[in-house]
Amino acid sequence: MNYRILLLAIGTFAIGMEGFMIAGLLPAIAKDFNISLSIAGQLVTVFSIAFAIGSPILTTTTASLDRRKVLFWSLLLFATGNILCGIATNYWIEMVFRVVTALGAGIFSPAATLTASKLVKPEMRGRAISIVVSGLTISLVLGVPLGIWIASLSSWRWTFWIVGGVSLIAALFIRLFFPTVPVTEQAISIMKRLLFLKRPSILSSLMITLTWSIGIYTVYTYISDIFGRVGATEQTIALMLFICGIGSFLGVTFGGYSADRFGAVKTMFFALTLLFIANTALSFFQTITLGIAAMALFGFSGFTFNPAQQHRLIGISKKDSGVVLSLHSSFIYLGSGLGSLFGGLELKYGSVTNLGLISGGSVLIAILFVWLSIRFMKKTAETHLSQ
Repeated sequence: MNYRILLLAIGTFAIGMEGFMIAGLLPAIAKDFNISLSIAGQLVTVFSIAFAIGSPILTTTTASLDRRKVLFWSLLLFATGNILCGIATNYWIEMVFRVVTALGAGIFSPAATLTASKLVKPEMRGRAISIVVSGLTISLVLGVPLGIWIASLSSWRWTFWIVGGVSLIAALFIRLFFPTVPVTEQAISIMKRLLFLKRPSILSSLMITLTWSIGIYTVYTYISDIFGRVGATEQTIALMLFICGIGSFLGVTFGGYSADRFGAVKTMFFALTLLFIANTALSFFQTITLGIAAMALFGFSGFTFNPAQQHRLIGISKKDSGVVLSLHSSFIYLGSGLGSLFGGLELKYGSVTNLGLISGGSVLIAILFVWLSIRFMKKTAETHLSQ
């Protein structure tokens, strides 16, 4: 495999560490800023919405620039945002700096995935994407538990500073060792990007992304509360996230291989079915051991889905894959924001035990959209044949 793809994975590791660890830090942040957990959870919502809106706009703005410069400067912006998050003195300032980190991540993520897909042959595309995404899963295995453990020993602020440092290192590596990658796609305006949503096959595919993401983040954002009901300590939650990360790493590796070997659609059906089982179990487990088992399955199935979905999106969008991948990233973070919002509302007005059922329902809708997307693809193909 091309070594340059590993450099992209370092960047996604930094972004993944920041994005996933905050779920374990929310109780400490809420206590420090003297706010409720559901209010603290909106730091995830704001980040996600800023990413969802900013990613397509900034991807358009930087479309004609050298990929190495885009990857370098976006990670530098992300690093700056994290360092500032660590020095924020109140909730609202923290929220502003979360927007800064989101904008950096919103540029880097689709650029990294698309660049990786162009560095390899088509038959290796799924595995190349899975390596880039594996940066996220490795951050789950190592970065997130480490960040939560450090926060338990000192302060949650140190975890943001560590992420900022890792991001700076990743940016430096890309600046020094990454080659020039020619831009092969023309810049497309925001309005033209939105026109892609008029295509039934594209819109239904992105709705799969949205409902899958809601299913992930409705539970993940408030995982500390979900495990808190059975008496889990901070150390236990860190261990649980470590095991979840191992499952995620196995899942993203399997997802890329399975998409190449068995096809993206079959892989997506398989992953979403397992994710529904895992999410539902999170509403009913009564012991920490069973909860950890559910989270291992959650990590595996959730990350099996993503490389398969990206593989499929690149396949159906062809020369427009850069645009569609940026929309995919936006829909992931829109789903993250909605999931965090729905979960926060349920915590405030309902019960923590309902979060798994709500997220499971969202995954069922995702399965329905897979079926609808396949039907739209078949209708489009039949129309072309009849013309």
